[in-house]
Amino acid sequence: MAATARTEKELKDKCTKQLRGGVEDPLEKLRLQCLTRGASGIKGLGRMFQIIDDDGSRKLQRAEFDKGLHDYGIDLSDDEKTAIFAQLDKDGSGCLDYEEFLKALRVSAISICSFFL
Repeated sequence: MAATARTEKELKDKCTKQLRGGVEDPLEKLRLQCLTRGASGIKGLGRMFQIIDDDGSRKLQRAEFDKGLHDYGIDLSDDEKTAIFAQLDKDGSGCLDYEEFLKALRVSAISICSFFL
């Protein structure tokens, strides 16, 4: 198995294991569910964000957010979705900004490196 394929598999396996162990933070749970799809899982959710942003405003209302998570196969309770939405809706506008959403989900390179230690 090539090194990149092995690393990708390790990432998926480690995220899956962490999810099975239970995760308290809803945003971390969302991040891990994305990463169980591999390193491009967050990118895929970002694409879903763009697809369901019908008006092209680069913002999602709560209903669009819920639909996007559902369509992408993310398993979160309503309380977890509410907590994530409230955490990321920094200005209280009732909408999530695309850039802020992706920044919140991204895992830093340092976190990825420590992930495998």
